[in-house]
Amino acid sequence: MSTGASIDPLVLRQLTQRLDHAAGELVDQHGLTVDQWRMLERLADVGAETMAGLTTALALTGPTTTRVADRLVGMALVYRDVDATDRRKVVLRLSRRGRQCYQRLSVDICAQQDAAMSGLEDTERELLMRLLSRAIHEDPRQQAGVAS
Repeated sequence: MSTGASIDPLVLRQLTQRLDHAAGELVDQHGLTVDQWRMLERLADVGAETMAGLTTALALTGPTTTRVADRLVGMALVYRDVDATDRRKVVLRLSRRGRQCYQRLSVDICAQQDAAMSGLEDTERELLMRLLSRAIHEDPRQQAGVAS
């Protein structure tokens, strides 16, 4: 039973599609897919990430994460290494070329995505981002009323 206004998942999906479409127009011109761009973006943000971490962060399946990573490795945009603390894990890092690609595209992609959300003021976009971030980082057990 919901005690407040419910979130329509289709609205969130439509917003995601709009943002991906805005990014897609630019990354396609550079021979990238949106998933490849998102992986570059994630690696630029965190420095290095395990394949499992990328799968979770990017909301991809394991096989899709592997295909995206393979393509980026083939394009010399990322390096695949073995984790220093657990040799069973594979870690990806941006190459110098990958960092340059990210820097070259990120400003234009942000501008495209801002334009795609032009119906919102800057403060509204910031508030939306804070609220969505808080929602996904909240412990789901607390949302259901289960003690941790």
